[in-house]
Amino acid sequence: YSKAQLIQSYFENFESSIQFDVLIMGFVLEHVNDPAHILKRFKKFISPKGRCFIAVPNGEALNRRFGYEAGLLPDLSALGEGHKALGHQRLYTVDSLTTQLQECGYRVISKEGIFLKPLTTKQLISLDLSKDIIQAMCKVGINYPELSVGLFFEVELVK
Repeated sequence: YSKAQLIQSYFENFESSIQFDVLIMGFVLEHVNDPAHILKRFKKFISPKGRCFIAVPNGEALNRRFGYEAGLLPDLSALGEGHKALGHQRLYTVDSLTTQLQECGYRVISKEGIFLKPLTTKQLISLDLSKDIIQAMCKVGINYPELSVGLFFEVELVK
C-alpha cells in the first residue's frame, strides 16, 4: 500500500507539481468566491484516472422544502442565518451542481445524499431520537440526494 499525504491549503493558493488519484473538496465550493474557477483550476491536479469527491449543502433538502412551504424561507435558495454564520455564499441543488461540474469539464460518476433531515436541528434535538433513527436518516439519505442536507458527488475528468 502507499502512504497518504495530507496537504492543507486554501484552494485559491494551492500549488503542486503532483497529480493526485483522489482529491476531496468537502464543503468548500459554497464558501469560495468563484467555484467554477476552483473547479477548472484543480483539474490539473487530478491524475488521468483520478477521482474528485465533492460535498456541498443542498438548498432543496427536505427540511428546507418544509420550511419554505411553512413560510419560514422566502425561497429555497435563500441562505438562512445558520448558513451565513458558516460563511456560505451559496447553496447547491442536484441540478445546479451537476451543471457546474459538467461546464467545468467533469463527468459525474455517482450522486449520493448526506443525511435525510425532515425537521430543523432544534426540532430533531428536542425529539431525543435514538442512534438507530439517526443512523437510518444517514443511510436512507444516501439514495435521495435531492432531499438530503448535503450532496456528495464522485466525479472524474472528461476524457
